[in-house]
Amino acid sequence: MEKFINKKILFFAPKFFNYEIEIKKKLEQLGAEVDFYDERMNPTNLDKVIIRLKKDLLKIRINKYYLEIIEKSKKNKYDYILFISPETITKELLEKFRESQKTSKFILYMWDSIKNKKNVQEIIECFDSHFSFDKSDCEIDSRFRFRPLFYLDEYSKLAQNKKELKNDISFIGTVHSDRYSIIKYIKCSALENNLRVNFYMYFPSKVIYFIKKIFDKSYKNTDMNDFSFTSISKNEVLDIISSSKAILDIQHPKQVGLTMRTIEMLGMKKKLITTNKDIINYDFYDSNNIKVIDRDNPILDLDFIKNDYIEINVDIYKKYSIGSWLEEIFSE
Repeated sequence: MEKFINKKILFFAPKFFNYEIEIKKKLEQLGAEVDFYDERMNPTNLDKVIIRLKKDLLKIRINKYYLEIIEKSKKNKYDYILFISPETITKELLEKFRESQKTSKFILYMWDSIKNKKNVQEIIECFDSHFSFDKSDCEIDSRFRFRPLFYLDEYSKLAQNKKELKNDISFIGTVHSDRYSIIKYIKCSALENNLRVNFYMYFPSKVIYFIKKIFDKSYKNTDMNDFSFTSISKNEVLDIISSSKAILDIQHPKQVGLTMRTIEMLGMKKKLITTNKDIINYDFYDSNNIKVIDRDNPILDLDFIKNDYIEINVDIYKKYSIGSWLEEIFSE
């Protein structure tokens, strides 16, 4: 991938389970010079809530944060400026960015549905190319090109070094929407059938948990000890997945695009239990490896768990690697 050699890239993304670090690292491995900033200005847990509910309350801080970056960046001539799922930056700030980096190509990639990001439609015209992991985004706005997510190189390496299976089903992820009720049902069903489980349910903060417990009846009878409020490391995630036979994935009900976890299971060659019905339309779908469950009536298929994973075409595995993902979103 010679296209990245000596290219200067300014990269903005929310900090999310270190994926932003891995993207930066891969770009640098490919020969690029990368400057990274948290798109949400290194927010506190309270800031994250405010950004979602009433971003204008942080307007002064947001402007100060970005104006300082714009000024600092003037000394560099960037070839590309990449934003992933922006929540805080405004159209006015992006216009200032474009004015200061007139020769840069501005790239927008969404790994969250635009239905969940209210400001995206306001800023989309500030970008030269637009990609989304969600097919429905592309139907809503034809400027978006469909490009699913990726798996990290570590996942394909671990697929070649099989570990002893300690878990029949595992779940690792943030608790949102109806995720908890589905997870609870699957977990109870698995334990009733003597299956080994490892469920890591993450809440971004205790404040958000208590708000949910007060206002969301599905959390009324939950115990705080059922959840984790600190994120786990990439190595811990990899260890849980590599020692599990199948992984449970529950996408947000408002999005059609496949989650990062789904693509990662492809890279690691693991069986997947998912609520995302659209997965049957992807080139890697194989009913031996992927089980679609109804989120309103999630039934655990014991035969699916018992049977082994069946490998698919090697070119399909390559297509969803982080290298192929970067090559496509930075394509001219």
